[in-house]
Amino acid sequence: MADARFIYFAIPEDPEFLKAIGEVSICHGQLDHMLKMTIKTLTGVSVDEALEATERTTAAVLRERIHKLARQRLGDGTALVRLEAILERSRRASASRNDIIHNVVGQELDREPLVRRAGNKWGPLPTVDELRALAVDLQTIAGELNEARLHGFLDAALKSRKAP
Repeated sequence: MADARFIYFAIPEDPEFLKAIGEVSICHGQLDHMLKMTIKTLTGVSVDEALEATERTTAAVLRERIHKLARQRLGDGTALVRLEAILERSRRASASRNDIIHNVVGQELDREPLVRRAGNKWGPLPTVDELRALAVDLQTIAGELNEARLHGFLDAALKSRKAP
C-alpha cells in the first residue's frame, strides 16, 4: 500500500549533507571512468577510443561488458575471480548511490527531509557519515580497479596471455 502522507519536494538545507551527496556523485563518476579504462585495458584501444565507445553507457552495462571481455581475455582463473569480486563491490556501491540519487527527496511540513524508497515508501535520508563512507567505498573500488589494470593482477594476467 502506498504511503498517503502529503510530502512536497524539498532540498535538504544541511550544507554537510549536500557536500556529502556531491562527494558521492563525484566519486561515482570517477568509478565510471575507471570502468571505462578497464575496457580500454582489456581491449587494447586508446583512451579516446574507449571513451567514445562507452559514452553515456551506464555503470551496469560497463560492468557487464568488462565481465564478458575479461572472460574472453583471461579465461577462468584467479584474475577473473578477483576482477569479478571488484565488479560485485562496484555493483553494490552503485546500487547504494542510485538509491539516493535516483529517488525523490521530499519533506512533510515541519519535519525532517525524507527519501522515497522502493514500493513508494518514504524513509529517512542517509546520514552524512553514511554518505561519506559510501564516497570512500566508491573511491577505494576505483583505486583498486586502476591499480589492478595498471600494475596489479589484471596487468600481470594480460601480460602473461597473448595480446588481442
